[in-house]
Amino acid sequence: MAVVNRNETNTDLGEVAEAGIHLPEATADHSENHPDGQDHDHHDDHEHGFELLEVLRVVFVALAAAAVWFHLWEPFHRVSVIGLVATLIGGYPIFKEAFENIVERRMTMELSMTIALVSALAIGEFFTALVITAFVLAAEILEGLTVGRGRRAIQDMLNFLPQTASVLRGDQIVEVNTKTILPGEIVVIRPGGRIPVDGTVMNGHSFVEQAAITGEPSPAKSHLAAMFTRVPSIRPVRSRSVPNV
Repeated sequence: MAVVNRNETNTDLGEVAEAGIHLPEATADHSENHPDGQDHDHHDDHEHGFELLEVLRVVFVALAAAAVWFHLWEPFHRVSVIGLVATLIGGYPIFKEAFENIVERRMTMELSMTIALVSALAIGEFFTALVITAFVLAAEILEGLTVGRGRRAIQDMLNFLPQTASVLRGDQIVEVNTKTILPGEIVVIRPGGRIPVDGTVMNGHSFVEQAAITGEPSPAKSHLAAMFTRVPSIRPVRSRSVPNV
């Protein structure tokens, strides 16, 4: 199957970069720099450790809320020592981010929650302050898990981006770096290969797996004038004819 490139191959991945993900230079170099996936394992260990710390913080705040609710230890009549200390310790990440937001003159959820916590402490509602702290910390954990899973999914897709492609130049098919492919050049896609560029099918037909993009498990049939976007998971799984290029 032959695909004509309709875009610059060095597409700006600004949205991906904002998510903290960068396109790898080469699969071989990646494996050499990080043998046996040691860097990936180290990142996972750091992430799991960070999540464990946040979970322990939520548990600590929840236990303090239970202690305040049952009045386990209150040496002062108007001030709950457990409630005040637990709110300050448990809500430290919230207060820290709120202070940064004030410096940057931004209104965020953390800043609004800080106002609510300070107000609850000022009127003596220590149990309410602890409940708010626990809910905010739990929400941040869920948000971190969701964002982390999305980043890993995008990174996995980027790791499958082909670094070379077969391009028809003159009467010969040559292997070139994907960054050197020019708009309008014809890229030959062999059965089992990955589509390295955005383009339109010029010759041949096949079945292309697009499950990572569309979510459909069944391969889609490609034909003349079909449009394809460069993604790592799109790959021809079966070919019915040999393209004449």
